[in-house]
Amino acid sequence: MEYNEELYVLNKICEFKNKQTELNFREYEKTASLGVSRFIILFMGIIFFAFVLSDYYFYGKQSTFIFSLIFRGFALILALITFFMAGSFKQYNHTLIMLILTVLAVFALYLVNLYILKANQIAIQFMTIMIFLLAVFLIPNLWKNSVIGGIIIWAGYIIFSGIFGSPEDVPSLNQRGIYLGISLVACAIFLHGRESSRRRQYAVEKHLEFMSITDRLTGIYNRGRFEYVLGLWIKNMRHDPFCLILFDIDNFKKVNDQHGHSAGDQVLIKTTEIITAHIRDNDIFARWGGEEFVVLFSNTDIDRAADLAERLRKAVESNDCGEAGKITISIGVAKYQRTETILNFINRADEKMYEAKKAGKNCVIVADPLTDEATGA
Repeated sequence: MEYNEELYVLNKICEFKNKQTELNFREYEKTASLGVSRFIILFMGIIFFAFVLSDYYFYGKQSTFIFSLIFRGFALILALITFFMAGSFKQYNHTLIMLILTVLAVFALYLVNLYILKANQIAIQFMTIMIFLLAVFLIPNLWKNSVIGGIIIWAGYIIFSGIFGSPEDVPSLNQRGIYLGISLVACAIFLHGRESSRRRQYAVEKHLEFMSITDRLTGIYNRGRFEYVLGLWIKNMRHDPFCLILFDIDNFKKVNDQHGHSAGDQVLIKTTEIITAHIRDNDIFARWGGEEFVVLFSNTDIDRAADLAERLRKAVESNDCGEAGKITISIGVAKYQRTETILNFINRADEKMYEAKKAGKNCVIVADPLTDEATGA
């Protein structure tokens, strides 16, 4: 297990280059930002509908006002649907797409509404466009989604104003188009910086998390992480049956005394590499402390665990550890019994490991499940 900084490199559109890392980040963001996103969408729909009061003031009970009421009501319904459905998607990426599409759909309804009303309320129109633009950049989303949404809104306003705007309003409309463009660029720059910062913070958190659960020298899990995972295995029993081996590097103190601690560190690292190469990806390997290590074998009965332990012992014995030469390990093996505690489970493997030491080292001793059950282990 090794921390890979390349997994957290950002590309030009402010996303992690590694696709899985990006997906993990989006799921990480889901809990923190989904509630805010839903609220902003709902708020946008309510504000957009609230402008029906302005339409009533200008158009009274004319048929055009009825059309306006229908379109604004439909936009509010879209916002409500998004509000309630945003949390139902399995992938947060689909939620983000839904959010931006809802804003654009409401914006399209707004343009159609303007066309039917033949509205000339320039100030109110511009204010509404700003609400859409702010909504796009306030809703936590992917940077590219927000920029694309902002560009569509800005371009839609420019095109609509150019086609349906009256000649006397053109200068004012053009000025507002320029202001919108400047706002779009400013928001895009700000959002890029914010998104970069959030992803870098995520990378830092992941690095700190990695450091907290791994052994600094060998790069495998540390004792705390191992005990946590073992607790989960016992709690859900999805890996049942499972076995544990606990092994100790023979004569390790002698290596340190004769060759120095640097040679001892190399023995620990080399042993870790050998064991890692001979276990499965879903097995849990950790440094228990000093020169002691533990391995959890998932979905493995005691006979299979004994065979695996013997295979690991031979693999270590057949490799050279540099200055220290050949090394060996003594292994204790135990199968988890449903009635026992974590401490008892580990102690049984530990006892067998010490029996292997007393038996001459470089061997495997297996705890007898029947004997352990009979004694109430």
